[in-house]
Parts: sequence; structure tokens; C-alpha cells
Amino acid sequence: YEIKMNIKVHLKMNCPYTNELIRNVLEERNDLFTLTDSSTSNDDNTLYWLEYEELDFDMLYRLTKESNNKKFLANSYCIRKGLLRKANFAMFVRKHLAKQPNSVLRDHYPETHIVDLIHPDYLDEALNEAFELRDTLEANTQENTDPIPFILKASILDKASELLIFYTQSELEEFFTRKYDDDDDESIANVREWIVQRYIKNPKLLPIYQNRKFHLRVYVVAERNLRIYVYDGILALFASLCYADDNDQTFDRLRHITNTCVQIDSKLDEEDLVKEFFSLENMDDELRSNIFEQIKSIVKDIFTGLHNEITVFQPIRNAFEIYGFDFLIDENNQVYFLEANAFPDFKQTGNSLSILIKELFQNLVQHIVLPYFGYEESNEITQRKLHLVYEKQKTL
Repeated sequence: YEIKMNIKVHLKMNCPYTNELIRNVLEERNDLFTLTDSSTSNDDNTLYWLEYEELDFDMLYRLTKESNNKKFLANSYCIRKGLLRKANFAMFVRKHLAKQPNSVLRDHYPETHIVDLIHPDYLDEALNEAFELRDTLEANTQENTDPIPFILKASILDKASELLIFYTQSELEEFFTRKYDDDDDESIANVREWIVQRYIKNPKLLPIYQNRKFHLRVYVVAERNLRIYVYDGILALFASLCYADDNDQTFDRLRHITNTCVQIDSKLDEEDLVKEFFSLENMDDELRSNIFEQIKSIVKDIFTGLHNEITVFQPIRNAFEIYGFDFLIDENNQVYFLEANAFPDFKQTGNSLSILIKELFQNLVQHIVLPYFGYEESNEITQRKLHLVYEKQKTL
């Protein structure tokens, strides 16, 4: 019987909501965890739960290569742009589909084009590269066609800051010209990579929630090199206003964009904007479980492909990471993957559903952190669980 050392924890997340929930979960096991406020040290048996910029990846990589038995665990991988940057991910999917023509991503990731733009004056050249997109935008201007809407997203900006839903090249030109002429907006001039994605204009709507559009925020946990879990505490994030697809050319953001940060001006309460997916009313269990199965198979396929792309996704054996995956369901109950975010905004869950995030951290501590440090998985019962969807060990 060996006496195990306490696990030292360096915990510092900028968001107080997240920091408090993690602290609460760790303090419930204060027989095992000692929270310390000192700056990073390289003592044995240490858990780092910090912002990405605060993690010492040089040290982590060095320790990965050394064969000593020191145990360190960090809450992020260093290299994962192949998953998180929208243009890199679109390139990965293209490559993946070329190798695996039957991949589920073929039907569960919207048609996506990469636009590399130095300046609005060069939009023509950028669209010549993305010629299929150019041809569709051209077709959209013809009389008597049912135009296909697209959505423009900056490859690396989050928070729905630069989204545009549009039909034609001239709308796109107008958007970029306006952005670049707005001298206050330095950030946009530094963004070269954009993606243009077919806009899913027939989202699933539930009359009981005023036919407001919603997307799903699914928490995915990656650990070591490599296991992937999907958490079944899934959020449904709603727009404020009823969805209208009467070819309304204005694309009101409060109807079309479901990110919580866009709904800041909403007249609705938090409870109307953020709900738990498995508690949505008027949706039968069979449908819910079908949607969850689609989500799991999409996540599995993404990591099956990414695990071979070591230059853009590099899991290491002394780290884990939580991602926020966004999915949209269409009126035929087909699930589409939209994007993945690291260090997701847990605060948007709000107070009434904070148990969902707390149980995510409890699951993480029980099934990932404790076993890493040689403790048996504790079997505290949580209502929500992690589901293993991918497991393949590689050395790094």
C-alpha cells in the first residue's frame, strides 16, 4: 500500500464563474487537492488549471520526454489550431474527405469555402480561388432562382463578432469595404483568413419556444494522447426573436444568430435563452437520443482524422482540454457541426443551469484527473456523464 501525495493545484481562470465552480469541485475533495496561489513550480504531483497564456508548455514538453515519474497535468494542449481555427479546420475536412470519402463529415459539415483576403480590392482574386463559391454567388443574382444564403466568419475571431449572412458578391464587397474604411477597427485589417459557409436556412424550430432558432453547445473533453469524451449535459442556446425565413433579406441578428453574446440586447430572461437540451419540451426521447448519437459519431470522426495531423493537432500525455463544440439541427433532424472553441465561455450557461457545468468538472476530476495521478476513479453519482467516443494511444 503506497501513500499517495496530495495533488497541488495551480488554479487561476480569468472568469470568476468558471474559477469558482472548479474551486468548489476541488474543495469537495480537499483530502486530495491542495490549492496553492504561488506561481508555477515544478513540484511533483501538480495540476495546472490556468489560462492558455499562463501555461508553461516548454516545461510540459520537456517533462513528456523525460522518463522520470514526475506527474504534472495541464488543462490545455499547446497545438490544436487544426480544430479551432475555422480555415484550418475546413482544410482538414477537405483532406479528410479525400482520404475517407465515406466520412460522416460529408453530410454533417456545411459546404465551406476558404477566402484569403489581404484587402477588399482583392476580393475578385480571392473568389477566383474559391471559384465554386463565386459561381453560386453569381447564380444567386439571376431572376427566378431560389438564392442560396451563405454566412461569412473570421477564421480566428470568436464571439460572433464578424458574422455576415449574404447572397451575392456585391453584399460581400460592401461588408469588407465598410469594415476596412472604419478606421477604428484595427482588428479586421489583421484578419486575412475567412470562411464562407452555406447557411442552414431550415433550422429545427419548436413551436413551444416561439419557433426561435437554437444551436447546441456540446462539451467535448480530450485527454492525454488520446481519449475523447462527449458530455451529455448539452445546452440549447436560443435566439431572442421568432425565426422567419420569408427570404427576409435583412437577416436580423436577434433572429438568426444564436450566440448568447449577440442576444445581449434581448428582452428575454436567461432562462428563455439557455436551456438544457435533454429537458427541452415537445421532443421525444427517441429523437433526442438520435441527435446525441449523430453528435457522438461526428466528434469521433473529427478526432479520428485529426489524430493523424500532428502539425495542427498535437495531444500530449500530460494534458487534457475542454472544448465547446457548436452544432445545428435542421428541420429533418440532421445534425451539422459548425465549429469548436477552446476555453469555452461557461458563464453563458447562467446561474440556473450552473449544476451542468459543475457536474462537467466533477466528471473531469473523477474520470481524468484522479486516475492520471494514480487514484482510483471515484464513483460519485452525477446525473450527467462523459461518454467515451474515441480511444487510441500514441506516444508523445
